[in-house]
Amino acid sequence: MKKLLILLMLISFHFFLYGQNENQPLFEGDYQEAEKLYNEGIKLFENRNFAEAIKKFDEAIKLKPDFEKAYFNRGSVKLETGDYDGAMPDFTKSLELAPSAKAYFSRGMAKFELNDKTNAIGDFTSTIGLDANYAQAYYYRGESFFEKNDYENAINDFDMAIKIKPDYAYAYNDRGSAKVKLEKYEEALADYTLATKHNPNMPFTFNNKGSVKKKLNDYKGAIEEYTAAVKLNPEYFIAFNNRGTAYFELEEYDNAIKDYNQALQLNPKYAFAYNNRGNAKYKLKDYDGAIADYSKAIELNPNYGYAYLNRGIAYEMLSKPKNSCEDWKQAALLGIGTADNYSKLQCK
Repeated sequence: MKKLLILLMLISFHFFLYGQNENQPLFEGDYQEAEKLYNEGIKLFENRNFAEAIKKFDEAIKLKPDFEKAYFNRGSVKLETGDYDGAMPDFTKSLELAPSAKAYFSRGMAKFELNDKTNAIGDFTSTIGLDANYAQAYYYRGESFFEKNDYENAINDFDMAIKIKPDYAYAYNDRGSAKVKLEKYEEALADYTLATKHNPNMPFTFNNKGSVKKKLNDYKGAIEEYTAAVKLNPEYFIAFNNRGTAYFELEEYDNAIKDYNQALQLNPKYAFAYNNRGNAKYKLKDYDGAIADYSKAIELNPNYGYAYLNRGIAYEMLSKPKNSCEDWKQAALLGIGTADNYSKLQCK
């Protein structure tokens, strides 16, 4: 059975506002009006009235075309509201007028969100060049390396983020996830433990700890971690599914089914849980029930090779060789080697 290991990373970044220019002398005419509009935009931004804030920054820039802070904050509003393409020209203009670490970082975040990880890395590197103690720049550069499957460089950047900010819980979590990718499970577990020490309210980290403990065959320990995750987030269907897989390994099939039921109640389109519940029903010799669950998993994900493999095995238990062979051949086409072996051995 395919064991599901789900490692989640939380992305959390902060936007930067320049404060109001209350202590600066006012400009004459248009410049004075531009400052007034800018300050009004800042207040609107702080109150999360984003559309009106953009209008104020637009007006300020129209009166004062070299108003760097207005470009930066207009870009920040767009970043906050998910207009990443719109944010980048504003940050670029801000950088042309007055290069700053915050502007490079913010433009890097826009690129990061647009999945342009290579160029995001460039901006985060420029951020660090201007401010070597910019912990978030190291963190998000590490995230970018992680998503490019460059786990060693990701770990190096998470190391730096933690050195600058020793209580950086997200960095501990994500360094743990990078170590999991390198199969350094004990080290990963240590990082997840540090993450929960610094922030005990991150359910995804408890889920990650559970997945590592399951990888280390500590199924009871895994159940404890998944239980902590669902206590923090009762709608965390992934953790319910994962706890079910730990119960499955302990041969507590009824408890496993209860958790899969809960996962599916929370997310009826979660194909993994249907496949996993099918496995538990199979172990309880409920072959018809198992087939129904595998079929639902396939309905939700027609490319789910393991569900075809498992359904074929269940059909075999019901002495339906034609159905078994059809499923194994389909699973083999989807890249499941075991199914190819079954097909060659038992099907004409």
